[in-house]
Amino acid sequence: MRDDIALLGGAPLFERPLNIVRPSFPVVETFLAPFRAALASGQVTNGSQWVVKFERMLSEYLGVPALAFCNGQLALMTMLRAAGIEGGEVIVPSFTFAATPHAVRWCGAKPVFADIGAKSMCLDPGDVERKITSRTVAILGVDAYGIACDYDSLVEVGRRYGLKVLFDSAASFGTRVGGRLVGGHADAQIFSFHATKAFPTMEGGCLCSNDGELLERAKAIRNFGQGAMGDCVEPGLNGKMTEICALLGLEQLINFDDHAAVRRRAATRMASGLRQIPGLMLPQPAGDQEPIWLYLPVVVDRDAFGIDRDTLAAALEKDNLFVRKYYSPPCHHMSAYRETEQLWLPQTEAAAYNVIALPVYNDMTDRECDGVVQLFGEMHRAAPRIVRGSR
Repeated sequence: MRDDIALLGGAPLFERPLNIVRPSFPVVETFLAPFRAALASGQVTNGSQWVVKFERMLSEYLGVPALAFCNGQLALMTMLRAAGIEGGEVIVPSFTFAATPHAVRWCGAKPVFADIGAKSMCLDPGDVERKITSRTVAILGVDAYGIACDYDSLVEVGRRYGLKVLFDSAASFGTRVGGRLVGGHADAQIFSFHATKAFPTMEGGCLCSNDGELLERAKAIRNFGQGAMGDCVEPGLNGKMTEICALLGLEQLINFDDHAAVRRRAATRMASGLRQIPGLMLPQPAGDQEPIWLYLPVVVDRDAFGIDRDTLAAALEKDNLFVRKYYSPPCHHMSAYRETEQLWLPQTEAAAYNVIALPVYNDMTDRECDGVVQLFGEMHRAAPRIVRGSR
């Protein structure tokens, strides 16, 4: 155990930085030949062969029909529009990345922010029901950090009120509920394959649904709204995936289950140690699920831990552990949604202004996990000195 910490003049615990993400990509030789062939053919997008194969493999892997997109945001926007969301109110969590309410606004609807569960950090079905009005048209849940929403409860509420139920599952590709991969819940779900995600294709995403009509409409929207014979059946967008991203995705699928197992083991190892330290709260996912853990969120109780979240984050950086304050500020406190700034969401605000998101990698080592736990323990014990040193 070290006698000092970096903030007080000691050497950093980690010799190389532990950044918030450490993407893992296949070596270029594994897909160079087909990529060269794609370049030579000139067909590198617009339903080309590797995108078609990637969609087929995704559908087989997830067990639900899937459409590939150039990124998760356009998949989300398309999902909403294909589900018929063009106005009214959509209930969403404020504890999410701003892309979620942005997509609702893009569809001409109003995001209505509901609170999260104190333990799950995902949309609270009880508060969702309290927010339903005659103008509500849909519920849009978010799988924060890759933690699955309480799908069954949200679907039950939605069906009881005749609402569409959709999931922004950008972070949860690889999460399992009841032993099965998520992707086919409710009316539709989307995933992101951004470079920060557990399953990265540089940029990319997909939309999954068992609703054939919704998927057919999404296909048209993805390609400028074009239907048969080039006629645009509605205003669409350009959401098509490129060949290079599809080739990366095909390679990533080969070892993804192994990567997912590493992430779960790393998150479990860190969580087990962090729960022994006073003043740290970690989420308790609802139901029988195995999250993919895009990040490991830790809510800091300043009084019990000894220092506040912001001071802790700055101190961790001195030891080469780079964290993020996801999701802070919550969306209802953002300038884009200033009309909701007086809204009080107690669980959302308690999490957003005290949370630290810790890195979880596809190749994270036990030594790195134990170092994270050690560093938090040292920060807790050194809290009085940190506070004095920051004055």
